[in-house]
Parts: sequence; structure tokens; C-alpha cells
Amino acid sequence: MSVIDLQNMLSLADQKRNAQQWSEAVRLYRQLESQLTGNAAFHHNLALCLLGANQPGDALAQADLALARQAGLWQSAVVKVRALSALGRPQEAAALLEALRTRYPERAEFALELATITLHEECDARRARQLVQPYLASPAAATDAHLTDLMASLYDRDESAQSVNERAIQFARTHLDRSNDGQAFAASPVPAPRTRKRLGLLSPHFNCSPVFFFCSGALELLDSEYDLYFFNRSHRADWATQQLRALATEWFDVADLSAEPLDAFVRQQALDVLVDLGGWMDPIALKAISTKPAARMYKWVGGQSITTGLRAFDGFISDTEQTPAGYEPWFTEPLVRLPHGYVTYTLPPYMPAPVPASTHSHVLGVIANPVKVSVPFLAELNDTLLTRADSGMPLELRFIDKRYQHPQLKERVLRALQPAQAQLGSQLRMDFIVPGSHLAYLTAVGQLSEMVDTFPYTGGLTTMEALTLGVTCSGKTGTLFCERHTQAHRYYLRGPEALRKRAARFKPGEARHSLVPADSPRADHAALAASLSQLFTHGSVEKAAA
Repeated sequence: MSVIDLQNMLSLADQKRNAQQWSEAVRLYRQLESQLTGNAAFHHNLALCLLGANQPGDALAQADLALARQAGLWQSAVVKVRALSALGRPQEAAALLEALRTRYPERAEFALELATITLHEECDARRARQLVQPYLASPAAATDAHLTDLMASLYDRDESAQSVNERAIQFARTHLDRSNDGQAFAASPVPAPRTRKRLGLLSPHFNCSPVFFFCSGALELLDSEYDLYFFNRSHRADWATQQLRALATEWFDVADLSAEPLDAFVRQQALDVLVDLGGWMDPIALKAISTKPAARMYKWVGGQSITTGLRAFDGFISDTEQTPAGYEPWFTEPLVRLPHGYVTYTLPPYMPAPVPASTHSHVLGVIANPVKVSVPFLAELNDTLLTRADSGMPLELRFIDKRYQHPQLKERVLRALQPAQAQLGSQLRMDFIVPGSHLAYLTAVGQLSEMVDTFPYTGGLTTMEALTLGVTCSGKTGTLFCERHTQAHRYYLRGPEALRKRAARFKPGEARHSLVPADSPRADHAALAASLSQLFTHGSVEKAAA
């Protein structure tokens, strides 16, 4: 290859990289690899594109080559950290980041990356907030720092729910709302008349996640009257992904698109309705659709912890228990309260049957994502343990989640519960269970006597799983949307007439049954689908409610 040809191909590869067309960029860079081996910048660019193309193993190898040639290439260190995390090696990534923070104290990137690992793997929301505090006023890093601080505050905080809500709205207005750039809502496409309407679904969670378990039952029924257009924002895929793909009229993998190209791509599909199923878990997508690229838009399950703060949505899908009367001021979106509850629960095909309650001890379990195990929750859990121990029966406390493999997380929990352990001694046993699969997780949950719900951020899917396994749930109810999940799930188990039955506990050794009966609103996919169809067709659920 001549020098001119090499330069032209390299220029084209760089263009593809800058456009985030990762796979095409990788193909071009690979053709140049034999001639540019040993060039640190080349190895870095290839590593970056491999990471974007969801090839973290190869990305790690290329980042190491870049650093071997130029040890001070900190950008390659960032790629290496992200590749390690993607490969399921967050502890190595965190150790590398700690060293990099010491070496490059001026670089905000390392603190922000460490905060992400601290929040999502070590599940320490307070430390994540501490890590980003120095960068809240940094011109280059402020946006990411404020977003991390905001998300962490949903899980663990001392400030009020109102303060968090106001910060979310302000962040969205400042950093996500592109309608301020002249992208008027009036420019939303008007779909052409057709026999079947197009329903768009946008999410990074089209897999074994709350989006599948809470939405798929209704989507299967809506598939008979709508063409479903899935916009998949993730590289993850599993059995649940395949079930959702089977419902799709069109399936688009758009994980690599930034806000503006994603907006344009969604707009090209001329959707009648677009439903966001990513929310605060995918702020890039929120930024993309803030211009309202569909005729009508709704926010539903998936990162639905709090208002999006955007004005583009025609409704925030909820119900009377998640958002009671008077909650309108907490949302920038109109509240749409579905009459039978805003979700239903679809069991996985491998759901274990309920097993008899324990006879030898009372077994409490904390099963929510450990990032929800807040400082106030742990303080109250000490009191809960002392109260439960009054009966004199041996007491077990089990923490169940794969993230308890991180020693920092276990140490934080044990340290906080030391007062109860010291007082109860051998009467209290604490265990950390790290299941290797969803089935193993459900099996462990089924052994509990009672699930103790976290706060301020309550259990969502985990609560429904426990109730289905015959495990009762206790906890507190807060104000924000994410602080009312367990309350709403328990309310909709049978309907208002059965409230007194929901707190009943099984006796030791007694055979248990699912606490979600077949006639529960949480199992009525047809009623949910009818409400959604009414909403998507007419813009309201009044007729469905009547």
C-alpha cells in the first residue's frame, strides 16, 4: 500500500470513528494493522472502536499495546478501565483507577469512572457522590459529575425527596432538553394513514430485566393490533431478548448512536407512538427524544425512578398507588394513571415453586440491588433485627445478590450492622449469598421467611419475585416514584377489598403459595393491554377506566 493510499484509508477510518460507526471503523483499522503496529495512537483508536463495537477483550489487548508504547497515554487507560468492567473485572478496573487518580490528580475522567464502578458494582452511593464532588463546577466534567451525583442521591441521601426532584428537573432542562435549541415539537412527524399503527419501544433493557417482566405480557397482546418497532440500546442479549425480538415488526440495534443521530433515526420511522423504556438509565436517549421525534410519546417502565424533567412526553404511565392524587407538581409530564395498575408480572419459565417456611429460625432477606442498601436503611435494620429477636428464635439475615462478591460492599454492611450483631451474639447469623444465575437467585429468595425492603429506593421486580414465591414483604413507603414500588405491588395483589390479607405471614413449616393469585391485577395482562391500547389510540384511559 502506498503512503497516499495508507493516509486515505486512515483518514476514512478516523472519520468512521468520529461518527461512532464502530464496526466499520474496526474493519478499516484492521486492514492497516500490519503497517501501523507499534504506533500508540493507532492502537488507541482501534481499542476505542473495538470497545464501541462490543469487543472488550480485543479492546483491552489494543489498549495495553498503546500503553506499552506510550505509558502516558491516559486516554488508553480509560479505554482499558472500561474494557475491564465490560469483561466482568470491575475490581481490577477500580484498582487501576485508584493508581491513575494518584498519578493524574488533575484528570477528572478517572474519578468519574471510579464513581461509576463504586455506584454500580461496589454499590456505595455515598462514596460515589464524594468522588464527583470536586468536579461539580468543572467546565469539562460538570455534566457527568452532576448526573452521577443525582443518580446516587436517589439511592442514599440526607436531603429531601423534593430537593432531588428539583435537581432532576433542572438537570434535564440544562443538559437533556434539546428543544431549547430550536427543535420545536411542532416538527414531529405526522404518520400517514395506515391499517396498523406503529408503536415504538426504546430501551437498553430488552433482556432479562424489569422491562421484560413488567411489560412483555401486555406487549404480546398489543402485537395483534400494532406494528412494534424496537429500538435496542444495548449489546446485551439473552432468552428474554429473543422473546421480545419475536414480537418485533422491526428490530433496530442502535446502541452506538449518539443523541442527534438517534433522534433522526427514530424520526425517520414515522411512529404513531413512542414509548421510552430507558429513562434515567439512558440519558443519551432522553436527550435524543427531547425534541419529540414521534407524534405522541409516553414514559413507561425502565429508569422510571423519577420524572424525566422533559416537556416532550404526552404522559408518564403510572397508577393511583405509585402516584396518588396531588402528585402532579412532582412531574413535568402529565400523569396517566392506568385503572388496573401500570404493570403486570410475567413469570420466567424457570420460576421455582414456593417452598415451606423455615422451621428452625426466622430468615430475613435483603434482596434488592445492593446500591439501595442505604445508610438510613442499615441503621433501621439494626432496630428491626433487635425487634425480630425478641421471640428468642434463632434469627438469620441473608443478603442475596451477585454484587456481594465485592469485599468493600460486604465490609460496609457488616460494619453498619455491628451494633445488632454485638447485642444478639450467636442468636443472629448473617450470610451473603452470591447466586450464579437468575434461577439460583430466585431459589435463594424462596428460602426466606420475609423480605425486608430497602429505602428510600424500594424493591421493584425483586418485590414481585418474592411475593410470587410466597415470601412476605415489609418496608417503608416514600414519596418519589421509586420509593413506592413495594407499596403499589402489595396494593394490586388482589385489589382494595383484600388489603387486610396481604400482611399475613406463613407459620414456620407451613406450606406456602404464591401471594400473587391468578385473578390479581398484577397478572391481568389483558386489562393492562386494553388500557394501553386505549391510551395509545385515543390519548387517554377514561373509556378503559369506565
